[in-house]
Amino acid sequence: MSEPPQLGHGGVAGAADRLSRSATLVADIASVFAATTFDPADPGLAEVLSAGSHVVLRTDTLAVPMQREISWWMATCHTTGERVIDTSDWKRWAATAAEVVRRRPEVCSFADLSFADWMTAWTRGFHRDHGKFAATATRRRAEDALREPLARLSIHYSDLPWWTHDLWCLRFDPRIPHREHEPRGQSSTRWDNIDPVWFREGFKFHLHLRLESGQLTWSSVAPWHVYAARFGEFATSRHLEDPALVNDPAQLRALMLDFRVFLRQWRRATTGRAKYNSGPLDARSVANTQRVIGNFYREMHDYRAEAAAATGDKRWLALTDAHARLYRVAECSVGRVIRQADERHYISDTDLTRMLGSVELLGLPRDQTMTITRGEQHIELAGLGQPATMRAWLLQALTGRRAAEILLMDFAPRSAIPGVDPATVPEGGMVARLRYQQTKIDGAPATILVGADVVQIIDEQQAWVRQRWNLGPRQSLRYLFPRLSNNRKGNRAWETSHYDLVLRQLSDALQLSDANGRPLRYSHSHRLRHTKATTLLNAGAPIHVVQRYLGHRSPEMSMRYAATLASTAEREFLTLAKIGRDGREAAMAPRDMLDLLQLDKRTDRVLPNGYCLLPPTRSCDKGNACHGCDHFATDRSHLPEIRRQLAGTEQLIEHRQAQHLARYGEAMSETNIWLEQRRTEVRSMGLQIAALEAQPDGTSGAVRGAGVCGRPGYQHGPVSIPLTIKPESS
Repeated sequence: MSEPPQLGHGGVAGAADRLSRSATLVADIASVFAATTFDPADPGLAEVLSAGSHVVLRTDTLAVPMQREISWWMATCHTTGERVIDTSDWKRWAATAAEVVRRRPEVCSFADLSFADWMTAWTRGFHRDHGKFAATATRRRAEDALREPLARLSIHYSDLPWWTHDLWCLRFDPRIPHREHEPRGQSSTRWDNIDPVWFREGFKFHLHLRLESGQLTWSSVAPWHVYAARFGEFATSRHLEDPALVNDPAQLRALMLDFRVFLRQWRRATTGRAKYNSGPLDARSVANTQRVIGNFYREMHDYRAEAAAATGDKRWLALTDAHARLYRVAECSVGRVIRQADERHYISDTDLTRMLGSVELLGLPRDQTMTITRGEQHIELAGLGQPATMRAWLLQALTGRRAAEILLMDFAPRSAIPGVDPATVPEGGMVARLRYQQTKIDGAPATILVGADVVQIIDEQQAWVRQRWNLGPRQSLRYLFPRLSNNRKGNRAWETSHYDLVLRQLSDALQLSDANGRPLRYSHSHRLRHTKATTLLNAGAPIHVVQRYLGHRSPEMSMRYAATLASTAEREFLTLAKIGRDGREAAMAPRDMLDLLQLDKRTDRVLPNGYCLLPPTRSCDKGNACHGCDHFATDRSHLPEIRRQLAGTEQLIEHRQAQHLARYGEAMSETNIWLEQRRTEVRSMGLQIAALEAQPDGTSGAVRGAGVCGRPGYQHGPVSIPLTIKPESS
C-alpha cells in the first residue's frame, strides 16, 4: 500500500494509533484484498463484488488506515458470505472520505467520525457534484454500504467491554453471551434511541449482568429494550435527570404510581408515511414493564458501587433501600392466567386438508400458475417460488414443532431408530428420529419419532439446497433451511420474521376461510402445534406421551391443550340436532342436554347409537331397548349405526319368525310380546332415519365421549397425510 498523505499536526497522535490498530485488520487477509484497486471483472473478487457493477474502485488516494479498512471489509464479506459489495457505492464513499481528509487532516479512519457526520459529508458531496440532493433510494444504498462496516470498526478499535456499545449484534461482536443456536441470532439492538443517557447506560449494565449470569438469553434483549424505551420516554417527559429519580425518597412511591398511569395511557409513536393509532397497553404489558423496571432498580441498588464504576456515573451510589422496592410483587402481576378454551387455536381436519391442498402455490415457480377456487370463482394465481418455505410449513403441520425449531434444524436432522428397519414398518408408522433445536425450554426433549412423509420432505429439501448451493452428494451446510440472501456460505438460518412474511403473502393470495368465515392464515403457524396436540389427545395418547412429543417439561403445560379438546367436543355436540325415538327433535335444550350428560365425566350415558338422557340418579332396567325409550336421543353422526341396527333387527325378526314356525307349526302372532317390542324398535329407527336424512348437510358432524373412539373416520395410531409436491426449478 502507498504511504499515507501528509497529516496536520493536530492528527499526528490519532493517526499513529489508527495506523497501528488498522494493521491488525489486514494481517491475515488474502492478497487479492490487500490491494488498492478492485475490479469487478477480477475472478478472485467475483464472490464479493457485484457482477452488475462495472466501476473500478481505487483507494490509493485515501489514508492508509482507510485503505486497510476497506480491504478488511471486503475480506470480511468474502469470509462470512453475508453481503455483496457494489463498487459504484464505495467509489462515492472513497471520494467523500478523500474530501473529508483534505478538509480535516485529523481524520484518518472511517471510525473517526460518527455515522451521521459521514452522511452529512456524503450529502454535501453529492449535491456539489450533481446540483441536487440524492433520491431516497440512492441515499439508502449509501447508508446501507457504510452502516455495517462502521459499526464493526467501532467495536474492533474499542478496548471497552461489549455492553458499553450502543449497537448489540452477535455477528459484529461474538463476545456477547449467546447460545449455539439463537432464534434471533441475526437481529441487532440499538440503544442510542433511548434517553436519558444515565438510564441508557445503567440499563445496559444491568442487562449485561443478566446475560453474563445466564438469567436471560439473547432472545430476551429485544423485548427488554421495549420496556426500557417506555421508561426512558417517561423519564424524559418528567425531566428526570438523576438515577435517584427524586430528591426526597418519600416522593419515590408517588413517582412510580405516576409511571403506572403513564403506561396505561401510553401510545406508540409513529413515523413515516404510515400513520396509525396504536391501542393502549394491556394489563400484562403494563405489569411486565413495571416488573422489569422494578428488578432493574433492585439490582442497581445491590450493585450500585459496581454500576458507578462501570458507567462512570457516581450518582448511582445515591440509591437507597426505597429504590429496591419500587413496586410490590402483587402490583407487577395480573394474577394467574387461566387459559380459556379457544377453538381458534385448533384447525379442523377439513380446514387443514384445504390448507395442505393449497400450500403448493407457495412452492410453485413464479412462471407457473395454479387454479384456485375463491367463493364460486376459479382464479389463476402465479406461484410464489418459495419451495423451502412450503416444506418448512409442511413439517410444522406434520410434527407440531414451533417455527424456530424447524428453521434452525441441522442440515441432516434425522437418524435411524435402533432396531427398526424402515422397510418393514407399516404405512403410517415411525421410521426415523428427528432432531430439532430446543431453544425455548432448557432441558426439554429435542427429538421425536417421525414417519416416512416427514423423511420425504427432509430429503427433498436437502436435494434442493445442494442444487442451489452447488454442493456435492456428501457436502452439507449448517442448516436445513438456510436464508437465501446475503448468505453465500449457507451458514445463516432464516428468522421467523421472514418466514411469517412469506406465509402472509400466501394467505393474502389464497384468502381461505374456515367454516365460520374466519380467515385461515398460514402465518399463524403456531395453530399447527395446537392442532397436533389436540389430535394426539383425541386419539387417546397418554398425557406423558403428549408431554414428551411436545417437548414440555411438565404435564401441566401439555394439559393446556386439553381445553381445546373439551371445547371442540362441546361445540360439535351443540351443533347437532338431537332426535328422539319418534323422529321428532328432542325437547331438551342442547346446552341442558350437554350439562346432563357431562361428556367428560359420565361416559355411561354415551351409547353406540346416541345418548341416554336418563337422569344420573336413575338406573335403566330395559337392557338394550333404547330406540323405543323416551330418554333416548341421537343425531346424524350415528346415522350409519342406526341403519345397521335397523337392518340387523329386521333380519333378526325374520330369523325368529322362521324358528317359531319350525318349532310350533304356526306363524308367530303380531301380538307376541317379543315381536311387538322389535316392531316398535323398527318403527322408531325408521322415523329416526327419515328425520335425520331430512336435515341439511350443514348440521352433520361427529360427537364422541371421553375414552370412546366412535368418531367417523377415526383411525388408531398416527394419521399420515398424503403429500403431492410438484418438482420445482431452483
